[in-house]
Amino acid sequence: MASGARRDTPRGAAHWQTNRPAPAGNGAVATQRPVYRHITMEEYIRHTIERDPWVPHPLTPEEVFELRLDCARHFDEFRMIEANKAGKSREEYQVHCYRAFIAYQLSYWRTFRLNDLPMEIISNILRFVVWSAPTPPIGIRWRLQLTWVSKSLRHAAISDPTLWNAIWFRDDPPFERSLAFVERSGVSPLDLRINDTDEHKYTDEEVCNLLNALTPHLHHIRMLIILLDNWEPILSVLKWLNDYGKYGSPPLTMERFEIHRTGNPYLWPGLTWRGNRYDPPNHDVTFYPLFGGRLVPTLKSFTMNGVHIDWANTPSLNNLSTLDIRRIPLDWCPSLPRFREILTSSAMLTKLSLDGAGPASSNPTVFTMHPPIELPLLNTLVLANFAAPFTKSVVSHFTAPHVRDLTIMNFKGESYGPFYEFITGRFREIKLLTLYTTTCEVENLPIMIKWLDSMPLLTYARLASLDCDILQAFLFDPDVMQPHPLLPPQMRQAFRVVENLRLKDAMQPSKAILEDKDRQPRLVNPRLTVLEVQNIHPEIFTRFVGARHMCGVPVRKTYMARTMIEKFTQQTLAYARATVGQVMVIDIGTKTQEEDELLSAPNEAPP
Repeated sequence: MASGARRDTPRGAAHWQTNRPAPAGNGAVATQRPVYRHITMEEYIRHTIERDPWVPHPLTPEEVFELRLDCARHFDEFRMIEANKAGKSREEYQVHCYRAFIAYQLSYWRTFRLNDLPMEIISNILRFVVWSAPTPPIGIRWRLQLTWVSKSLRHAAISDPTLWNAIWFRDDPPFERSLAFVERSGVSPLDLRINDTDEHKYTDEEVCNLLNALTPHLHHIRMLIILLDNWEPILSVLKWLNDYGKYGSPPLTMERFEIHRTGNPYLWPGLTWRGNRYDPPNHDVTFYPLFGGRLVPTLKSFTMNGVHIDWANTPSLNNLSTLDIRRIPLDWCPSLPRFREILTSSAMLTKLSLDGAGPASSNPTVFTMHPPIELPLLNTLVLANFAAPFTKSVVSHFTAPHVRDLTIMNFKGESYGPFYEFITGRFREIKLLTLYTTTCEVENLPIMIKWLDSMPLLTYARLASLDCDILQAFLFDPDVMQPHPLLPPQMRQAFRVVENLRLKDAMQPSKAILEDKDRQPRLVNPRLTVLEVQNIHPEIFTRFVGARHMCGVPVRKTYMARTMIEKFTQQTLAYARATVGQVMVIDIGTKTQEEDELLSAPNEAPP
């Protein structure tokens, strides 16, 4: 019932009415006036149920008849509200509608013969409830609450293993609740997530006990995501998979494997950190092939973050759809031949993420002469935390003409001009671009402008920790390499726009363009109308969207992190709202509707 009410009600539209006397003065009689405060629909439903003395029980025919009369009365009330909405404020009209709707729902569902439905229908209803939970913790709570309603619903819930096979280990060791979910899941494919909590970092012993309990179910784990702070439990996980791969039966059927070490990125077994060599206690072996070197042909998605394996003896890294490696010292990254072998064998690769990790070679900064590997289905590419000389070499190993989502992070402190020059024109179908903590030197600004102009389909930009040095590249006319003529002098000065760029001969505007008096000025990325921003100074952001608006390409919608919008003054926020079509607050990491639409849209040839 509650989920149905939320589905038909916009977020934040519910109200709770309280009455309080207006302040009286000079002998005036205090009058009552309604005062509204915003609450969620779930809160209102809970308050309504708490005030209702009705107790669930088997209904007599007379009670069923009375409840159906109540439904008819509430329905008539709703129609009367609709007929008489003229003259009422929008807020008052919505309050009356929601009250009538919820009252109708409470009466209707008391007469609904849920127990008479076939078991397969009840199972489908319960699955819709469980899998529509907005967050994993709420999903856990809803699954437990389903077993508390009645004996019949408890039987239906526990009898359906698919309600319990997605498990996030958030309870304290020995994980009794989560392991109970594992048992209820039967032999259905398991999707498991195990990670430290803010209050407790799991010890090696706690993790080993959990792994022992999971061993009988390891063969039907479909997805395994591990996030742990300390090396010891990480190595125990790798040893567990290694031993089962060598000696266990039945064979593994894992499709997605992620392991993240969230602790000190500079602490590695056998290496010296701050004058001391680090050797994990109780772990003489720290170098394992994944799954004991056995081929697991079902594996399609692989993520390794801050952890190393024996890459050469891990045959399961073939035919991947996702390859994501992060924060691994160069000496412990896959060798260049092995890296190329992984890419070559993964023709269906759709996501490639290289964050401070990539192919290891004797001289990784030298531009390779190996022929590039074709990745025709690659849709998402992430490049982060590379030294400037290394970036060009990494990208030279593959071609991916149909990438739509490109992320560049932490490219700062060095000259990345040769990298941007190299990728200009290589990814012409980009529709989503992420730039985080990235800088641009004045001498590289012409290269940056040409690179942005080589992505004519760019519609959505995620921007974080950027300054005017790189944002000004979005304000140029790329044909003449000059700031857009509609950009007024005061805005150019406020945004510190470079007026006279030093251009190489290859970037000089052609004589025909300079002499064409009918040519209309262009702005870089004319389709760019949606932004997602965080950690940008409010003044810089408002100047940026204001400048794009002055140049004739206004930003239609901006998603802004809550921590950023809290830094806005009333004046800057008012300017942003007046300049941008919509300003919406979003939680960091939330996927937006526009992202899904752009990534799933049919292929479009760039102009």
